[in-house]
Amino acid sequence: MTWSSGYFTDLNYTHGYYPEMNPAMLRLACLCNAVEPQLPEAPSYLELGFGQGVTINMLAAASSGSYWGTDFNAAQAVEARKLADASHADIHLFDDSFEEFANRKELPDFDIIALHGIWSWISENNRKVITDIIRRKLRPGGIAYISYNCLPGWAPVVPIRQLMSLYQDYGGGKMSRPIEMIEGAVQFATEIAKAGSFYFRDNPFAKHHLEELSKQGRNYLAHEYMNADWHLEHFSDMVRSLADAKLTYVGSARLLDGIDTFQMNEDGAKLVSQIGNPIMRETVRDYLINRRFRTDIFVKGAKLIAGREHRDAWHTLSFVLTTPSINIPKKIMCGRGEIELPADKYDPILEVLSDEGYRPKHVEELFKHVKLQNLNPQDIVDYLTVLAGAGFAVPAQIPSEKIRDQCRALNQYILQRALVSADLHHMVSPVTGGGIGLNHMTQLFILASSEGKVSAGALAGYVWDFLESIGERLVRDGKRIESKEENLKEIRTSAKKFVKFGRPFLEALQIIESPGAADVSRAAAE
Repeated sequence: MTWSSGYFTDLNYTHGYYPEMNPAMLRLACLCNAVEPQLPEAPSYLELGFGQGVTINMLAAASSGSYWGTDFNAAQAVEARKLADASHADIHLFDDSFEEFANRKELPDFDIIALHGIWSWISENNRKVITDIIRRKLRPGGIAYISYNCLPGWAPVVPIRQLMSLYQDYGGGKMSRPIEMIEGAVQFATEIAKAGSFYFRDNPFAKHHLEELSKQGRNYLAHEYMNADWHLEHFSDMVRSLADAKLTYVGSARLLDGIDTFQMNEDGAKLVSQIGNPIMRETVRDYLINRRFRTDIFVKGAKLIAGREHRDAWHTLSFVLTTPSINIPKKIMCGRGEIELPADKYDPILEVLSDEGYRPKHVEELFKHVKLQNLNPQDIVDYLTVLAGAGFAVPAQIPSEKIRDQCRALNQYILQRALVSADLHHMVSPVTGGGIGLNHMTQLFILASSEGKVSAGALAGYVWDFLESIGERLVRDGKRIESKEENLKEIRTSAKKFVKFGRPFLEALQIIESPGAADVSRAAAE
């Protein structure tokens, strides 16, 4: 066995940012499940298997605390350290195996230990090592976040993964370059489906899944399907695995998962409400939803809170929007399909959160706000939970100057990188303590703004000059737009929206500096 222990390392992992791993969101998830968030303001944080290091670096730059992580893929550790070098945050990154990392003498005890996905792709021995790290190094009251592929959702498509893995080992994959191997494995499974396979005939979902594979990024497919280990388990198995580490299940880091009326029909919600045992209740939820991916939060020494103590904990929070209100849809996708956010309930709170240039608002302030007089406090808490779970709002913080400097430095690095690559889709906000999703064109608008270009026309010209310099064009409806006029028309439309809505929003999140008042007036006039 090589140094990778069977983990696929020929293609690097995607540059994802996972907002549910933010300490502020982990605190909120505990609170939503009536468990006391026992985290200090500056937690010690460990991520095992950090991939490209996007999440841990953005959290380290935008939040207080000390951040540690390891990923034994040296190429990924190199990329992660570039981000760390840019921000100069309190972050310690290694390319150790989990076993090597566990034996380091200088490790502190941690308030948070987080793993995204890696649990599903490593050997049984490595899972035991991780469990031991959590047992020894997670402080009492600390949070363990573990996301993983689960059953029953994956059960129908396990044979597809087996076909792709066998192709890698015996079907010509060994002689191919990584991308060619992935393409070949998908094509191999597709040919079997087209040859009259009874498996695909009798499992329509598997056939649909295979069709969707062809549309997904090859780097993602490599890490999802091509590791020597691919471990699937039920929620109850995970609970048993972590019993020796003294962990208690709290809830999902994805807040909407805990709202049964969003995830299942009325009969299913009624059935779940009648189940007393928490492990059985959560397992039944998985079957009703056919869940295939879990984002579990466990606490070492969970303390339930209720009544006034619970209410007071909510009162201390502030919230800020993470999306301009104009871009927040009226419907969101959940387990049971599209769920409408009734305008009479959500529009008032979105209006208040947008007031005063998106200034963060204390929950207690929302309770007393004149525009929300028709809502009782529990309604406001429920709506904030939904907005946070849908990714439209997050708890806000008052950042220190150090955090502002770290975010400013990391964002500058991301903007310069946007001139040569479109792989980073987030920038960091000192107000939210983490990343905010921004597409490549918006990053270019921000870069142009930092160079003094204020009007929509100037921003559009900057982006067009960039596209022209690298020989690229915009794509509309899957087709490349060739003419300069059509490209500029599309860019200018986006630039006007950015000037009117995007820039004020990003200024409120302190991702970009506020321009002078004269510049704002001139830009609005154009």
